[in-house]
Amino acid sequence: MGTFSQRTKEELARKYPTQKCCVKAELAAIVRASGSLHLRANQSYAVTVISESAALIRKTLLLLKKYFQLPGRVIVEDTGRFSRRRYRLQLIGARNVKRVLKELEILSAGLQLNSAITSSLVRNDCCRAAFLRGAFLARGSITDPQKQNYHLEITTENEEFALGLNYLMNLCGFRAGTHHRKEYTVYLKGAETIGRFISFMGAHGAFLAMEEVRVIKEMRNEVNRLVNCETANLEKTVRAGLEQVEVIKALENRKVLEKLPTSLQEIALLRLDHPEASLRELGELATPPLSKSAVNHRMRKLLKIAETFVDREEMNSPG
Repeated sequence: MGTFSQRTKEELARKYPTQKCCVKAELAAIVRASGSLHLRANQSYAVTVISESAALIRKTLLLLKKYFQLPGRVIVEDTGRFSRRRYRLQLIGARNVKRVLKELEILSAGLQLNSAITSSLVRNDCCRAAFLRGAFLARGSITDPQKQNYHLEITTENEEFALGLNYLMNLCGFRAGTHHRKEYTVYLKGAETIGRFISFMGAHGAFLAMEEVRVIKEMRNEVNRLVNCETANLEKTVRAGLEQVEVIKALENRKVLEKLPTSLQEIALLRLDHPEASLRELGELATPPLSKSAVNHRMRKLLKIAETFVDREEMNSPG
């Protein structure tokens, strides 16, 4: 099945842009995030996109054919780590490379490499979604929604590209942040923000799966909250009941209880027989049944009488 991050990427890899501007935007993001330009031994130029994702390489290859009508060469390498493979997609030839980089606005008219995200490349919302999709496919990850914290990030070694991604994500309504350690990381926090972002990129299945987990987690948290609240109330009721039992026993030992009105004696005896019952439950046991407020009123009278006739130390003494 793979991780949630892998499943999200697989869904995005199956989403192909239909408009040329979006094809160009997504390709540009992939090449910027995972591509490299180098000079070959025969003095020709090559652009290489490297990834461990076969789905990303396949998509990049098809987009190159669709937009540029250019073939690419794929090399499969063994990484030596748990039988994982790495894929190299190469575009060879100075003319082809120059054409692709210029079209993707990575190479300027003056043949200078450009790390910034040009505004013409992401003019429309569809192009912005395509660009962010390409960047996430190439260098993004997302935590499993089953975990406590929601976190999505896109990494890059290029500061200018990171700042451009941060600006673009904020422009699209997502509160992105950036930090730098070994590399630059553009990140999003929070279930609501990340859910909107993956839906914006086109991963609607992943969004629904994430929402399902989020709802279940919220329900579980609410149940736990209610259980904890109920437990606290129960402990409070039991503690109060036991304290009332001690007071009534003290009244009984001092021969005060038998002199009290029948209504108070009834509540006192019910409390002695049911020390853990709530006031409402005591009222239901009375004859005739009493309301919670009536029971509370009579219990308060008993406690008031105890303050007059019974020494506090006697009430708190064991046995």
